[in-house]
This record gives sequence, structure tokens and C-alpha cells, in this order.
Amino acid sequence: MVEFRFRLTYRESYLMPSAANLSGSSKQLVFFRSYSMENMFKRSVLSAVVVGIMAGSALTVATPVQASGFFEDSTINGAVNIFMRDRTRASFNAETGKEGPKTANLDHGSIFTNLGFNSGYAGDVVGLDLNVYATFDMWQNSSPDHEFNFWNVESPYGDATPSKGDCLNNKNEDDSESKWSASCNDNGISYQTVAAKFKLGEDGTAKLGYFQPSVPSAMGVNWSYAAGTYLGGEAGYKFGNLDLGAVYATRYKAPWFKDTYEFQTTNGEDAGDAYSFGGRYTLASGLLFDAAYAGMTDGDRKNAHFKVNNTLESGLYLSGQVYMVDDDEQYDSTAYQFAFMSAKSFGAYSVRAEATYTVADAEGEGSMGNFAYRLTSQYGGSNGTYDVWWNNRSDFNHDGELALFGSLSRDFADLGATGLSAGLSAAMGVASSDVAGLDDLSEYAGSVFVNYVIQNGALEGANVGFHYTEFVNDTKTDNWTGWTNLFQDESDIKVSLTIPYSIK
Repeated sequence: MVEFRFRLTYRESYLMPSAANLSGSSKQLVFFRSYSMENMFKRSVLSAVVVGIMAGSALTVATPVQASGFFEDSTINGAVNIFMRDRTRASFNAETGKEGPKTANLDHGSIFTNLGFNSGYAGDVVGLDLNVYATFDMWQNSSPDHEFNFWNVESPYGDATPSKGDCLNNKNEDDSESKWSASCNDNGISYQTVAAKFKLGEDGTAKLGYFQPSVPSAMGVNWSYAAGTYLGGEAGYKFGNLDLGAVYATRYKAPWFKDTYEFQTTNGEDAGDAYSFGGRYTLASGLLFDAAYAGMTDGDRKNAHFKVNNTLESGLYLSGQVYMVDDDEQYDSTAYQFAFMSAKSFGAYSVRAEATYTVADAEGEGSMGNFAYRLTSQYGGSNGTYDVWWNNRSDFNHDGELALFGSLSRDFADLGATGLSAGLSAAMGVASSDVAGLDDLSEYAGSVFVNYVIQNGALEGANVGFHYTEFVNDTKTDNWTGWTNLFQDESDIKVSLTIPYSIK
């Protein structure tokens, strides 16, 4: 019997400018796809190890006693998601100093479904996690990188060309292939997780294969309705109140790509493999310290963070965080972002108040840098364990930018509307320009959101969501110009339906 239960799985990633957005020259795409013998060998060895572990698991679970944990403690579940979006963006005329009309930036309706199998542990030692997902665009009329279907290019890097399909027939003015045409999407299926998992005694864990890091580290993943995927492994161990973790990966893919790709530096060179070490320590009072470091074996980019979190007896949540990125190809010196977070519930009401300050001095002259906490400067090339999430379009992350955020939401169960919640949020950021002729930064946004969990009937447990954002940029500059992660005014409407299910 298939049992339907509510499980909200949606989290949207911010869209950040790709190389093709940042410069005209980068739109002249050159086909490049290189697999070195070393990386092919590492991938083959890792795949062979996973296969070997699976074979060993099959032998291990041969007896009923050993098999019981593997199968009886397993779960099979997933979700069917429908996501519709209408986002329009204005342009800016530098000669007149005036903003142009808004035109379609994202316009699509997508169906996204996934199925996951999470086993128990055979012999209380080894298990298996599997998760696959499929996507389909009901309509798609604008930018192809909308994240809820597969973008039909080989990787997010600037050297990637369209891989197949209709987008090969769409050309730029110089007759090069265009990966930005509205038809450059590809319905299909891919994997999120294919990983062996292990218990190392009472306090240790490990994973090997295609996975998402779960131990303390500075390496995170991109999200749509699925998570990004690393190829590699992790190990973690718990010493009382201290959790330690290590992660190593040779490749990565954001969920809007079907296959993994190598890591690249800011200048487009091979960055080797990614690694990270991290730890969390929790005091008896509940005060949590979280620190992690990550780097590349060949590239010079390094990430690190330090976080302090605590929830007081009154229910007030407080967190202070600092994120760091060191990359001589992107920044003139080490880049930082400082974050403060707070949240509290008052009966049916929930309040959040947060702030960030960014230091990200761009390498070279002529533009203001922006901060992104990940091991690749290219969006979609990797991600970090970054906690700031405002859902008000902009990342509010430019050099010298002070940004503030507030949110108020209400649960209407006490008024007889069980499952219904709604709220509003607002964010703003300002920064001074140190580039001659570049206007100072001033941006702000407001959002209204409503969610309803269906309480009965065939869709009991399903979630219906609505989110509307109006973003205003008072800075007199065109999209991605001068301020490297800034676009002009936007209106953004998102409607979603999530129907989770459980088979076992």
C-alpha cells in the first residue's frame, strides 16, 4: 500500500551570474571537455570500490539475521513536485540613465519527481542509499538555466557548449553555439545519491560513492527539488560532544546537470580534487561551535567558516557567523562575510531578524567584487555549508555591502485553518562604490508567501506554496555591470505543489 505523508522538500537556489553573463567574450563558446588519465583512473577505481562493496553486502546479507537489518530498517519514499514560475527583469540604458521595461527572464512550468531507497545496515555495518529523479518542462519560454529541468550543456563552466538537442540549432551572432536559448533544456533522469554507507563502531560513520556531505565540513551542495552530488567519500567520528568530519571528492554536479564534471579554478583551469575537514562542539548549555576548512588539490582557492549558535531558554535563537574565501584569481585579498541571525516564535507568530556585512575586494580594477561561499567561483561548480537564506532574489553580497533582513509569519491553526501559514519578508542592502563612474549600490526587496498543507482527501499531506517578490535596484547600472552580482528591478512569482509519498 502506498502511504502519502507530508514532507516539504523544496528549497530554491539563488541564480548567480555565469561567465556568459559577465562578459561578451565568454559567450563565444569553445568546445572543451577533457578527462585526464589520472581522473579517469580515480573515477574507475572509486566506482569499482563501490561495486565491490555492494557485492560484499550481498554476501553479508545472505543469512536471514544479517539481512533483517538491511531490508527491515529500509525506507522507500519520494515526491512529485510541480513548480511554476514567472520572473520578469528590467534592463538599463547607460546612455539615457533610465530603466527599460521588464521582459521575461524565467517563464516555465516543470514537473519534478524523485524516488529514494535508504537501507538499514547489514550486520550493523554496511548499507546503501539510492536516489534518482526525473524532470519535465510542461512549458519553457525563457532562460534555460531555471534549475528545475536539465540545462542541456556539459557543465556550468564557460568552456561548456551545448551537448545535444534543439539548442545546437540556435546560434549567436558570430555563429557559435548558444547555451542561452530558451530551447536549451533537456527532459530526463539522473541520480542524486548512489552511495555505500558504513557504521564504524558505535560512533563512526562513512560514505563512498555519489553522495551529499553529512559530516561537519565546509562543502555543501546546490538545491532545487534534488540535491547536488559529489563523487567521493566522507568519514565522521563522534567523541562525546565533539563531532569531527572529513570529505574528499573528485567531481561534482548541480541537480540541473545529468552528469558530474571536474572542478575548475576561477581562470578556468583544472583545480584537481576537493577536500574538507570540520568539527562541531556542543556545550552542555546547548551552545554550538562549528568550524570547517576546505581546499583544492591543484587550485589555490580555500574556504573556511566559524559559527556559534545557541537557543536560549526563552526560545530565542541567536547565531554569529564568519565565512572566508581566499582566491588570488578572484580577490585582491581574503574575502569575508559576517552574518548575524536571530529567530523567535510568539505563539502563532514567528519572527526572524538577520544582517550581513561583506568584504570582497575584486582582483583588478573596474568592478566591485562579490562573495560566494564555495570552492569554485562559478555558480553550479560546487557549493559550501552556507546558512544565510533570505529568498528575496538578490544575494546582497557585494564588497562593502551592509544588508538587513526581517521576516514575520503566522500559523492560522488557532483560527481553525489547520495547515495554513502566511507571512512577509523584506531585505535591503547598501554599499559605496570605489570604482570611478560607478554608482553607489542601493537595493531592496519585499516578499509575500503563503503555504497550505492539505488536510484530507486524496492529496492529504501535500503542500501548496505561493511566493511573490518585488525587487528594486536603485543603482544606475545595467545587469551584472560594475556590481558583478547585481541585476535590475525584478518581479518574481512562484507557485508550487509538493506531493510526497512513502512506499515503505
